[in-house]
Amino acid sequence: MAGINLNPQLVTNAGGRFHVYSEGYVQGEALDDPAIRNSLCAGVVDPTYANAMFGGMGITESLITPGTEASAIMSVIKPATSQANLTGFSVFNQSAALIQTPQSPVPLASASMGLNFYRLGSRARIAVQLDSAVATTLQGGAVNQALYWDYTNQKLLAAPGGTAIAVKVIDINFGNSKVVSYNSGTGIATWTNNAYTAIIEI
Repeated sequence: MAGINLNPQLVTNAGGRFHVYSEGYVQGEALDDPAIRNSLCAGVVDPTYANAMFGGMGITESLITPGTEASAIMSVIKPATSQANLTGFSVFNQSAALIQTPQSPVPLASASMGLNFYRLGSRARIAVQLDSAVATTLQGGAVNQALYWDYTNQKLLAAPGGTAIAVKVIDINFGNSKVVSYNSGTGIATWTNNAYTAIIEI
């Protein structure tokens, strides 16, 4: 209208929200499954472990040390170092009171804090970090092909360079997932977007 200047409300959107393809996964999240959810286990991070833990890590568990941990604790967990001591994978699901800060937005559990996990054989389906260089190797491949776990970088490989593990890949996401980037020197963990993940059935 003549004499009226319009100044429409500025509309913005979060980056990456309006794409045709928006499906992705978050490392360390187990997919909902009413038949499997009762297999979720409560653990406590080993009091002697120096770094923080988060969802999507290969873990090893041990029994409590009498006189050190409370008898109510079911399992003491820390990152696994090889197939020989791999017993499951940590998850964010129902892990309460994890620590987040503006600088370190990934929920973290330090020594003696609780962090949930699923054991191998539970058939839980968990999103784990997938090495981008080998994602195409898995694409279109058999679900029971040999897979390898990188215990240093906590990611799935499809070729030697890690340790063989007996899990089944049931889905892959190419470049539209969130994975954890952890700096053990600073203790800060941030999310890396546009990353690769695999859903593994353990």
